[in-house]
Amino acid sequence: MRSILILTDFSEAAYRAAEYAAELADTLQVKRIILYHAYQTIVVGGADLPAAPINTQRLYLDNMEALGLIQDRLKPLVGQEVKVDMLAQDTSFLPDMINQLCEKEKISLVIMGVSGKSGVEKILMGSITGSVLKSVEFPALIVPNEAMIGKGVKSIVLCTDLKDLGDIPAGTLYEFLDALSSELHIVNVLPESKDGFSIETEKSITQLHQGLEKYHPSFHYLQGEDTVNDILSFAEEHQASLIIVFPKKQGFFSSIFHKSISKKLAYNSRVPLLSLPGL
Repeated sequence: MRSILILTDFSEAAYRAAEYAAELADTLQVKRIILYHAYQTIVVGGADLPAAPINTQRLYLDNMEALGLIQDRLKPLVGQEVKVDMLAQDTSFLPDMINQLCEKEKISLVIMGVSGKSGVEKILMGSITGSVLKSVEFPALIVPNEAMIGKGVKSIVLCTDLKDLGDIPAGTLYEFLDALSSELHIVNVLPESKDGFSIETEKSITQLHQGLEKYHPSFHYLQGEDTVNDILSFAEEHQASLIIVFPKKQGFFSSIFHKSISKKLAYNSRVPLLSLPGL
């Protein structure tokens, strides 16, 4: 894996995600880390008040100084061969900027933290998390504030709706599974109103078994009406270190995860979420 992009708003939640990323750097064979802060130039004032002048150069330098402090804290946590760069940008829409940056810098993984411990953090990080999961076209790792650091990734829960398996980015998935070498659980939640799988779904199950055979996964078919909570409960029960999902622009998991997973995972779970956008 070449490079990872760590998003930060200079909060402790964001730094914890950076620590988590540093722990994974050797396992994922990361060669370069980019510490990234996006800010938006805001004009202070209203209809009856004159706009306050903004020193954009000073704002940029202040942000770079803050990134430098994180860089100093992070460098001792990664190997000397890992380059740690900094980048601050004034942008109006973060996901678009992230997509452009990932394409330009050949980023393999975007990492960000979220805590939701206060109203301000919920607004700043919670909404950004949702935007990243919905719009960013590259793998993204969301690290809850209470994620365990120093334990490694021992067990993975991979969630699938058993539909459109051809859209799963198999190469990217295999790259992560090969690097992490963890116990793998494949989980599908079937609504309680359904009495079994269709012929098409059974074919998808066979395809999934064949595609992941070398990782010796265990398959779990659950029934429930609250998919997100069922998955989180399963992850907690099996002491999962990581949850993997495949968000789609259209379809079941798009509606479920883009609306709910960032809030429910970030505010109620200690398990990091790896989002691998479909093809």
